[in-house]
Amino acid sequence: MSDAELIDRFRRSPTPQELLPLYQRYAARIYGWCLRYLDTPQRAEDAGAEVFPILLAKLPNYEVSNFGSWLQTLVRNHCLMQLRREQRDPLAHTGTDDGLMQLAELQHPTDKATNEDTRPLHRCMKQLGDAQRRCIHLFYLREGHSYQSIAANLNLSVGQVRSHLQNGRRNLKRCLEAQAADAPETDSPRVN
Repeated sequence: MSDAELIDRFRRSPTPQELLPLYQRYAARIYGWCLRYLDTPQRAEDAGAEVFPILLAKLPNYEVSNFGSWLQTLVRNHCLMQLRREQRDPLAHTGTDDGLMQLAELQHPTDKATNEDTRPLHRCMKQLGDAQRRCIHLFYLREGHSYQSIAANLNLSVGQVRSHLQNGRRNLKRCLEAQAADAPETDSPRVN
């Protein structure tokens, strides 16, 4: 079946099962496009998987004459939005003062190119313990997560989530400061 036939079939019955053959046809290209923007295979795989529900929601709303080109634009926009979300400083807590450490002074430089500005942060995130990394990722990089939802998601208490966030921010600050001072980062110990 051609792309147009698969799209027509999906429009008549907009279900994930009807979209899957079209998505699978382009899966390798989606991965390649994501890899071009996001640099690492894991991030490209994750972004590629996120494209399916976006495609499911958006395709019925557009008249698409060249699906491959339209899909490439959709993937590019998704990857660019992800890079913009990552540019936000996950260390600066902008909520009310609840006794947690505030790190508003650590901002990503805005004059750097998109492919350079998040690398130090990603290196430091990898050095965090698993619980700290997951809490920081959910709280700062994924929209809509509260202490309670993270606690439920990770099977932790709200107090543990607060502690992991506070300790993770402190450890990230130390790591970023060390990188800024040109401290050697190879073979650096895991921060817990």
